[in-house]
Amino acid sequence: MQHNSLLVPVVTGDHADLTAALDSVTATHPKITLNQLVTLCIEKEASDIHFREGGRAALRVDGKIVLIENADILSSEEVHGMIKEMLLSEDEQRRLERVREIDCSYVHESGVSFRVNVFYQRGHLAAVMRMISKHLPALDALAVPAVVKDLLTLRQGLILVTGMAGSGKSTTIQAMLEYVNQNFTEHIITIENPIEHLFDDQKSIFTQREIGKDTLTFLNALQAAVHEDPNIIMLSEISDAEMLDRVLTVVETGHLVIASMLTKSAEQTLERMLLMAPQDQHDIFQRRVSDSLLAILSQGLADCADHAGRVAVYGLMLNTPDVRNTIRHGSFNQIPTLVQSGSEEGMISMQEHAVQLFEKGLITQESVAQFSEENL
Repeated sequence: MQHNSLLVPVVTGDHADLTAALDSVTATHPKITLNQLVTLCIEKEASDIHFREGGRAALRVDGKIVLIENADILSSEEVHGMIKEMLLSEDEQRRLERVREIDCSYVHESGVSFRVNVFYQRGHLAAVMRMISKHLPALDALAVPAVVKDLLTLRQGLILVTGMAGSGKSTTIQAMLEYVNQNFTEHIITIENPIEHLFDDQKSIFTQREIGKDTLTFLNALQAAVHEDPNIIMLSEISDAEMLDRVLTVVETGHLVIASMLTKSAEQTLERMLLMAPQDQHDIFQRRVSDSLLAILSQGLADCADHAGRVAVYGLMLNTPDVRNTIRHGSFNQIPTLVQSGSEEGMISMQEHAVQLFEKGLITQESVAQFSEENL
């Protein structure tokens, strides 16, 4: 991997190998442009770009922040110029001024896409850009549990993909939808904020709707989706009680919904969903979830043992009769035991998957520890 001739990160610790002396070109061109920053991100295979008025630009590489020391502190003019390159429409620019933060998508001239959040901090503009891989990996390449393919043949129910921010949930969901696209003839509606991957119709047809551009809110889009003849609806995140209620209603009307949640494990996901429901409706909620849920696929990322990069660690809970009964009674603390005893059905805990990856030499023993039941 070659260093960008204009910008070389100066770091410590695990990324000290990226440090290099400035060359004469850098000395005469100390400022940074959006194009240079994105190019460096692509070269370093970074996941995120950070920049703000009055601060240094930074990348996140293999989960760690890498400061770009040898470029000037970004001025207000430079940051406003970068953001104007991404917020091309006047509507987006006005919305940023009004609500003080905005999600959008940005496609670099190289064809690489980014999910962008622009916001104000200390009264000044800042942005974080998440790089979206141009090449969508297949489910097999991601090592997603094989039974997930069976779930994707069903046409009613709720599949949740969960994990912390930056754990690869979006990539997994996109790979799931592409598997359907390559193998089945369906109408797939995605509701996203923003759209991260543009699908090409293969056997299936896609309708992709972006919040703020194609629809006003997730709730509006979900309500409209049932009248748009879908087979599968993908929702980029379930974040509140009203959205959860609408998702369950859509499932109950005979649709397959795939959505993500910011939770670490199946047990934590069910607890979070229960907290979303009003106290006097917990019994009804538990029944609705037990009837609608198909599976919870949890995931995290672990550092590779022998090279730079990270590998996905998965846990899968299937809504078997025993799991369904447990959800109905709200005994979520029994979920880890049921997952451990459900290997014949295809269930697996994140700890068990991490041990398998360690035995194959793919991750370190230290990485296994972060996926123990105590840490989830």
